[in-house]
Amino acid sequence: MNKQEKESILRESILNWYEFLKDSELLELSVNGESLKNLFERRCSSVYSVDFSDFDAVRSKRFDYVVSLEGIEYADDPVSYVRKCMECLKPGGRLLLGAENRYGLKYFCGAGDKHTGLPFDGINGYFLGEGKSQGKSYSRKELCNVFKQAGCLNYKFYYPVPDGRMPQMIFSDDYQKGINAAERLVDYNYEDPSIMGVEHRIFAEMVDDGALPFMSNYFLVEISKGDSLSDIQYAVVTTDRGRDRAMATTIHSDKTVHKRPIWKEGSASIKRLYQQTKELIRKGVPVVDLELKKDDGGEYLCMPFVDSEGLSSVLEKLSETDVNRFIKVFDMIFENIKKSYETNDKRGRVFLDLAPCNAFFTGDGINDDFVFYDQEFVSDDASLEFAMFRTIKYFFASSPKARANISENMLYRRYQITDIMLEVFEKEEDQFIKEVRNMDQNDWLIRLATPDYRMIRRNMYRSAVQSKKYRIGYVPGVYDLFHSGHLKLFTRCKERCEYLIVGVLTDELVEFYKGKKPVISYEDRAEVIRGLKVVDEVIPVDFSNTDKIKAWEQLHYDCHFSGDDHVGHWNDVHEELKKRGSNMEFFPYTQGISSTDIKSKMQR
Repeated sequence: MNKQEKESILRESILNWYEFLKDSELLELSVNGESLKNLFERRCSSVYSVDFSDFDAVRSKRFDYVVSLEGIEYADDPVSYVRKCMECLKPGGRLLLGAENRYGLKYFCGAGDKHTGLPFDGINGYFLGEGKSQGKSYSRKELCNVFKQAGCLNYKFYYPVPDGRMPQMIFSDDYQKGINAAERLVDYNYEDPSIMGVEHRIFAEMVDDGALPFMSNYFLVEISKGDSLSDIQYAVVTTDRGRDRAMATTIHSDKTVHKRPIWKEGSASIKRLYQQTKELIRKGVPVVDLELKKDDGGEYLCMPFVDSEGLSSVLEKLSETDVNRFIKVFDMIFENIKKSYETNDKRGRVFLDLAPCNAFFTGDGINDDFVFYDQEFVSDDASLEFAMFRTIKYFFASSPKARANISENMLYRRYQITDIMLEVFEKEEDQFIKEVRNMDQNDWLIRLATPDYRMIRRNMYRSAVQSKKYRIGYVPGVYDLFHSGHLKLFTRCKERCEYLIVGVLTDELVEFYKGKKPVISYEDRAEVIRGLKVVDEVIPVDFSNTDKIKAWEQLHYDCHFSGDDHVGHWNDVHEELKKRGSNMEFFPYTQGISSTDIKSKMQR
């Protein structure tokens, strides 16, 4: 399966949580050949898929559902387009319409506009006019005006997060709470070279402040040709886990929560979760009870909605206000892990999700009570200490502020988790996550979702007020046996630029060019330079970026600095850099000292 096919499956998350009527007819209006036909064929009795502009092919038919994801962004007349979509519906039918938000959070973080590629273009209302010919995104208010003019009176907004491409959570106006949301969010926009912000650092507060309707990256709007709309208020999907473990969890207006397998292969996981929940209840572990039910969509789990704060956020607050209570709650978690344990041996059957991120705080201000939920993962060959290790590890991963007041190591020691255990547990956890997250198939997703903090810092410096001649400077070299001449070179470079990147040649590259390895290894040379105040970033220089133009394509530096022994040698490179808006400057070497001299003295 190639990357495009994998992305297509994950894109199904935009609607694989939606409860379609089983014996229904659906029309999909696709854009640029992107289709979710496979999903719709699993959920509906008949599916027609045509290009979004080709209404003539279906004009005589009427459907229970019309799905148009992003077609409105390319329509010459959005009001007329929505009217035509509604005309294709049967009485009581529903239009599911998707569109990018030009005020999306990713655009405030610096992402290039979807239609023009220009950062902040949509936010500025496409005042350059370029959005008109290539399509345009809309704000929520603009879409509401379109619906009003099209005569649509009954509609509901959903807010897929992080976006409409590979959503994981679906909020609505009826449910906007950041409960555990930041812990679950993985955003996939970091391949954009203009990014200057990290969305998941902003997301939870944005939700809690009610900013989703304005700043959601994407809108999914359900419009009814009748009185009824879906009663789903919120959804969480785990499509990336593979067919046997992928789930859709939905909160409904009747205050119930449904958990369904996304594919038929997941029915065994639903039954297993039911049995494990009942097992924990028998053992006296506080866990949200559930029922196994069945409808047209197959078997699903139903449980009551718990309207309480997540235990993780409560613990983060306690780490600042009451450390003793914080430790008491962790002791309570450990006691419940012991209750769930089935053997007196060192390894046995252990529940691995008895953790703050899978718990609601139900305390009353006097008693620190909580209740667990979604106890999906169990190991038949693990230790109590491993379960507690995961609890501590993921709490601090999602609540980094707690580290200012509580030491992870202190908690590890409290529950007899030694340094040797930690080393073993990290490897054990890596293997567990690899299996659970389907990493053999989804390793590309992790790379796509990992912020390049160095790139973000560079972008911030590029946009900052410039007080020096250059914003970003770059100076590559070996820097073996670091000495005062190197320091003076870096100091001169930093005097000329706001942000200094030092490229350190790898051992392999040095040996290739000089026929011998450096005295000091790359790791140690880089570590010394990284500790200098005048240096902002250190990168390895290897066969992929030793060419100066290739290095520029990676770093987009404004000036390449070097010693004056290269004057006249790089004229062609200098001219190429000028074409790219960059420059090259040379500094005289410090007289009387060099790595070569130091090596000679050492040999003598």
